[in-house]
This record gives sequence, structure tokens and C-alpha cells, in this order.
Amino acid sequence: MSKSKAKSGPTDAQRRTMRRIVAIRDRWHTKNHPFFREFGKGRLPLKAMGLYMAQHYQFVQLVLPAFGYLFAKAPADVRRAVIENLAEEAGLAALEGEGHVPHDHMEDIFAFTRAAGFKDAQVRALERTPAWWGRTLHYVQTVREEPVGVVLAMQATQEGQQVALNVEVTLPAFAKHYGFPRGSRAIAFFEEHAEADLEHSTRQIELCAKYLDTPELQARACEVSEQACMLRWASITDIYRSEMLREKAVLPPGMKG
Repeated sequence: MSKSKAKSGPTDAQRRTMRRIVAIRDRWHTKNHPFFREFGKGRLPLKAMGLYMAQHYQFVQLVLPAFGYLFAKAPADVRRAVIENLAEEAGLAALEGEGHVPHDHMEDIFAFTRAAGFKDAQVRALERTPAWWGRTLHYVQTVREEPVGVVLAMQATQEGQQVALNVEVTLPAFAKHYGFPRGSRAIAFFEEHAEADLEHSTRQIELCAKYLDTPELQARACEVSEQACMLRWASITDIYRSEMLREKAVLPPGMKG
């Protein structure tokens, strides 16, 4: 990813906003969700994690094309960040650093869902749950309609969660409980995002400070970011309820789940 930054550092007000955005992310951090706590203890069926990744596949199917909205309205430094992010996602570029090679992140998703017992056709045909729909549409709406700084703040709260989630929870659990040590092809997605999203979210939070230059924008960034975090948490809750609590969907009379 590009290392470009604002020529002058963020103001004290912008630094306070950055801290507020990080605090929102951490308050709703999904590493603390019961779904991932159970996974960390080896008590979550691997297929439940496969379902999570299948839903993530559906999420990025709409979210990645929406980056075009951000690119169209963004200044040059943000456009560069978007290009490099998408190049990494598509496997056209590798993370900086020794040992990194390009990964097509979609193929990484399928490598894991296959290992978790899903056929590719099942993943592609999966219906989003209500919370996954809400999360997806909120993300797309934000990228399309909100000012650049607000978009970047929201993105930082989402990608920023992947680092601790994978470093502290998923990767240790895969090795200890599920038979996938580091370097296993099936968990390449989780390994890649443990590092890639540290770089992405750091850049997003730094750039958002540059473009959140009024109190109104700073307040809006916090509001939209919290909404995104709440929806991310709710999307994980949907899977936790169905796969761990074995709750049935509440449907109109005569309809089957």
C-alpha cells in the first residue's frame, strides 16, 4: 500500500476524533462476540465458521464494486489507496515485506469454505441473513453517499477489527483446535488479513483525519462508524443464534425456514 500521508499532521481535534473512532471500533469489537469466543475455545463447529465466511463472500460481492463510488469522488491520495487495496484483493499485488506473495482473496475464501464442508455453488447461492443485508447495504450507502473522511473512518472500524480478531482468536484456534497450523492453505485468508488490514486500517484512520476537517464531519464520522460496527456485530449474532443456540427463524405462518 502507498505510504503517502498528509503534509501536515492532524490537528488536536482530528486526533481526538481518531481516538473516538478507535474507541467505537473497540467497544463493538467482534473478537469479543460469543461466536468468536466459542471458536477460540474450540467449541464452535468448523462449519459455522464456514458459514461466516460464506456470508462474508456475499458481503464483498456488493461491497468491493462500491469502492468505485469512493474512487470517483476521492482526492489523489485516497484514490491511490483504493487502487492498491483492490489490487491486493484481486491478487494483482502483494503486501509489502519479505515472504509476501499476491493472493486472490476470493480464492482464499473458497479454500476455507471447502475445508469447512461447503461446495462452491452453496457459497455463491447463499442467502444473506437480515443483519448481513443491513450491514452490506449500510456499507454501500456510506461509500456512495457520505463524504470521503466519513467513508474512511467507517472503513477503518471494519478492517481494523480483522487484525486482533485473527491474531488473537482465529489463527491460534485454528492451530490448537481445528488442525490448521500457520501456512495451511485453508486459512490463507485469515493469515493475509491479520497483516493486510493492519496496513489498510492504519492508512484509513490517518487519511480520514485529514478529511474530517469540521466538527460536523467529525460527528458524522463517529455516527456512521458506530452504525457499521453495530451491524457487523449483529451479522455475527445471526450466525451465532442459528449455529450455536440453534434458534429457528421467526417466519409468517405456513413458511418454512
